[in-house]
Amino acid sequence: MLDQNVNEAQYRAITHGAGAMLVLAGPGSGKTFVVTRRIKYLIEHHHVKPESILVITFTKAAAAEMQERFVKLNEGRSYPVQFGTFHSVFFQILRHTYRFTAQNIIREGDKYRLLSQIINEMPEEIRTQSQGDDSTDTLQRLLSEISTVKNNGITPQEVKSTTVSQAEFEYIFQIYKQEMNRSKLIDFDDMVLLCRDLLVSRPDTLKIWQERFQYILVDEFQDICPLQYEVVRLLAKPQNNLFIVGDDDQSIYGFRGSKPEIMLNFPKDYPDAERVLLDVNYRSRRDIVDVAGKLIAHNKARYDKKVRTQNEQLGGVKIFSFHSKLKQAENIVLLIKQYMNQPNARYSDIAILYRTNNHTVYTADRLMKEGIPFTMKEKPKNIYDSAVAKDIIAYLRYALYEDNLEDFLRIMNKPVRYIKRCTVPRKPFAMQELIANNRAAGYVIQNIHDFYDNLHFIKNLNPFSAVNFIRKGVGYESFLKKQAVEQGRDVSKDFEELEELMQLAKGFETIPEWLEQIQNYDALLQEIARQESRQKQSDTDAVSMVTMHASKGLEWKVVVLPDVNEGVIPHKKAVTDNELEEERRMFYVAMTRAKEYLFIFYIQEKEAGNLLPSRFLDEITAPISPD
Repeated sequence: MLDQNVNEAQYRAITHGAGAMLVLAGPGSGKTFVVTRRIKYLIEHHHVKPESILVITFTKAAAAEMQERFVKLNEGRSYPVQFGTFHSVFFQILRHTYRFTAQNIIREGDKYRLLSQIINEMPEEIRTQSQGDDSTDTLQRLLSEISTVKNNGITPQEVKSTTVSQAEFEYIFQIYKQEMNRSKLIDFDDMVLLCRDLLVSRPDTLKIWQERFQYILVDEFQDICPLQYEVVRLLAKPQNNLFIVGDDDQSIYGFRGSKPEIMLNFPKDYPDAERVLLDVNYRSRRDIVDVAGKLIAHNKARYDKKVRTQNEQLGGVKIFSFHSKLKQAENIVLLIKQYMNQPNARYSDIAILYRTNNHTVYTADRLMKEGIPFTMKEKPKNIYDSAVAKDIIAYLRYALYEDNLEDFLRIMNKPVRYIKRCTVPRKPFAMQELIANNRAAGYVIQNIHDFYDNLHFIKNLNPFSAVNFIRKGVGYESFLKKQAVEQGRDVSKDFEELEELMQLAKGFETIPEWLEQIQNYDALLQEIARQESRQKQSDTDAVSMVTMHASKGLEWKVVVLPDVNEGVIPHKKAVTDNELEEERRMFYVAMTRAKEYLFIFYIQEKEAGNLLPSRFLDEITAPISPD
């Protein structure tokens, strides 16, 4: 017997028999409830052997939770149903054929060490952009690009690297692959490739696993990549008892190869597949569901859905603008304090969701000063550590004080002014000294005059205007572009860092104020790390600070979305229609984490730079046009 509180759509999904089925499961619609009860129904009503049922999830935590919920549903009775991640299932198949052990899986730290070694030993004739750059950020970006090649089953030539030059990326990919093969090591992406190749080339092996797993259930199907889908389709043949659960509106891992088109094309791949929409949201208040629905309806690549909610309460969505990031952070603190005055309130009821973890630092600083406990799942990086940031900081510092020789040497030929190192005094100096040392080259003297005129002009600007003037007026941006062309690399990463610096600059009124913050930034990051460590050790009640990506699958009573501005969400890198649709899906995911209250904050500046509200705000507040 099924529970009496099972709705009609859930009932259809749970009681589905043989053949393929697509279950569209929106936020808070009870997908885990459906999956666990379907397994029980297959065993008890269709007499399917438990050991022939495979349930695939994307994370170990999700697999463990699903299994735990299933055991609880059966009042502790144990069934040999297999729950696992894609990688654990694929590794099981590889281990059976190739006798792999855990020793064959490369450790995360070893991947970074191997890539660092490849970069540092790269032949000079290939080396252009990397210049020995083996920073953690560079290695992470490279691993992501290598993963894109493998997950999509394409060649390195088909991926345009934004981390290093194309020649470097192709070289790094090939050497990485060779070294892994030589050491008989594989990474998680290799498991998918090797498993696909094994099942295609060995029909006998494929048949063994097809007979073993006769019913396959896939959770969070919208996150699947092409190669994973290919393996699952092979395993499901010939009976095609493939039960997929997911929400195309929550497909936000395009950088890992997932794409909503796989889910959208499922009915074409399986023409006989049944389809059901879990159309009741059991999580959120009605107006939260309504505004999220209005937003996502602007996407074209999606299944049309009409979702209702059990909670008819209104007043859950609040939208506010502030004149600065400082005011925004102050109001986040005020909101938290007001909420905590309510009976039975807990800090863990609250989440602050950011587009990228670089936006969390100043809010974290404010929370620490106010004694509000918080946790951060992903640590922010130091934006001021990049080469571009160090150039800008050197310009600002030298414009103000003209006393740091290292700063001068860093910027004197950015852009090129033909100032020779040998003409620069070895201690702090005045402009006339430098001119005297360059008497033999009249054009250099004019360059020096122009350089100092620019420095004196920068000195009197606010931080945003100063960075903008260095970019455009001084010619730093043109210098970066020319340098990138000469080195055969993509300049987009440098430009992204400049944009990020300009966004940060908007939060400060004077250059000295910003430079002081920059100087203390490392200490602030260290203090955040210490706070996080203390929080974990004490396991006390705390506010969650999470990126929108990492929030998927989670829920809180109160969700705060700060910095809902153009360039942040949608991200400035999102240009194509597909990229903008993924940004909209990400904002939809963030909004639908809220159960009772959703606070959307944005900065409304009328000064230089003019931070604009996100276009998504227009989409959720505009009246619905009649059909």
